[in-house]
Amino acid sequence: MTPMIQVQNVVKSFGTLEVLKGVSLDVGAGEVAVIIGASGSGKSTILRCINFLEDYQGGSIKVNGADVGYDIRPDGSRVHQSETVIAKHRQEVGMVFQSFNLFPHKSVVENVMTGPVRAKGMPKAEARSIAESLLAKVGLSAKLNELPANLSGGQQQRVAIARALAMQPRVMLFDEVTSALDPELVGEVLKVIRDLAQDGMTMILVTHEMHFARDVGDKLMFFDAGRILEQGAPKEVLDNPQSERLKSFLRRFSATNYL
Repeated sequence: MTPMIQVQNVVKSFGTLEVLKGVSLDVGAGEVAVIIGASGSGKSTILRCINFLEDYQGGSIKVNGADVGYDIRPDGSRVHQSETVIAKHRQEVGMVFQSFNLFPHKSVVENVMTGPVRAKGMPKAEARSIAESLLAKVGLSAKLNELPANLSGGQQQRVAIARALAMQPRVMLFDEVTSALDPELVGEVLKVIRDLAQDGMTMILVTHEMHFARDVGDKLMFFDAGRILEQGAPKEVLDNPQSERLKSFLRRFSATNYL
């Protein structure tokens, strides 16, 4: 079976700084892939390339069998896709960031409705029905008409997840979505992601929540200096690291009770 996400030899540079050095990974339909690694290792960049929020200079990316950003010719050359094709791709790939990026002047339900109405031309009544259902799913039915400023950080992040899901994506990408939250709010966001995993959503999750990575992930990848240094089943990788670099990385988390 063709993987839902296929990344092959992706190279990405910012000026003279090469941040992805030939990264390859596959994520099957319904799988949860977890990425860990130090800051600057390329974790967030690979997510942004998969959603084509960042261009990349080499390699290829496919989501659900469709090329992302570039069409690959038989001779191996790459042709940049049109903005229309790229926009359609982004509807298939939901992304949730560390910062919530909610519209401050719109209510919770309006924040969730906006994408389907504007990007898909969905009737407002249908979009509202979907928004209300998703907000119930993330435990925020009582907050439909609140402004984001009246919500906790954990609640705002759950709205951001509902907003991404409102586009009915095939894939969800989570970029350190709990790192800006107070510790007591982390659990409520992770519960939503855990529920999505149980529902069979294909996901890639960049996180420092090692317990969560162990419990929910189907595969784990350790990024270091723009490469995947180790990968495998989360328990195997976390309990039996092979490289000194990963051992050092995990010792730091063990010392702070993350493991």
